[in-house]
Amino acid sequence: MAINPEPGKAIQDPLAISSVRMSDAFVDYMKTIRGIPLLTPAEELHLGTLVRAWLSEPQPDQALERRGRRALQRMTSANLRLVVSLCLRQQRRILHLGIDTMDLVQAGNLGLLQAAERFDPTRGYRFSTYGYWWINQSIQKHLHDHAHLIRVPNQILELASRARDLQNRSLVPLSSERLAASLGESKRRVEQALAAQQHVQLISLDQSAGGADDRPRLIDNVSDGRELQAEEDYLWLHRQLELLNGRERQVIELRFFREQQESLAGVARITGLSKY
Repeated sequence: MAINPEPGKAIQDPLAISSVRMSDAFVDYMKTIRGIPLLTPAEELHLGTLVRAWLSEPQPDQALERRGRRALQRMTSANLRLVVSLCLRQQRRILHLGIDTMDLVQAGNLGLLQAAERFDPTRGYRFSTYGYWWINQSIQKHLHDHAHLIRVPNQILELASRARDLQNRSLVPLSSERLAASLGESKRRVEQALAAQQHVQLISLDQSAGGADDRPRLIDNVSDGRELQAEEDYLWLHRQLELLNGRERQVIELRFFREQQESLAGVARITGLSKY
């Protein structure tokens, strides 16, 4: 069954479209929520009305609170697949940042809960359309918070981005004073913002080179600047060959060191040994 977070767009079964390497916990989670029935428009209207009645009442009685909580739980559980579908749209960023998919799903679920609490069924639109923005905002915030080794406030990054845009549009280099004057900020704040933006571009050498846990790390591809010569690279091999006796060395040389390498049958014929 398709879920429609945006008009005219249908999201298929997330397990069928995902190329993200899934953990066992994520697969089990998907199997659990797959069987939860979706809501009809009439059910959304009814449940949304119960939630609004509960949350808008300053001092709700126990019966009203109980009905409201049950309605809220039903609305959120019926849309858990929507959260997963939106998370899996971020497959490249999940792999690049090495984020656990379940952590991103839980962040999206927080946005789903906010949407369910704020949803006004009298406006006439479907809950999935309204919830899309809240869920996506929570997902993007989680990705932003885990995109850098150094956590920098959004307003600082935005200031740095505005300063970079001004510099890029200028035909001549702009000093910190001119940037600050154009942006209506202090020189110190602009310089700090630009420095912070530079720092967040750092990456960990322990990060997987391919985004998956079983891929080589970036540090595995970093050279120490010293290039081995051919004789150095194979020095260990010659040392091991010196430990062999005469017959063993003869077999190795016949099999691998001749221009026309001997087959096992040929080695056996020359040495008088069995090819097995």
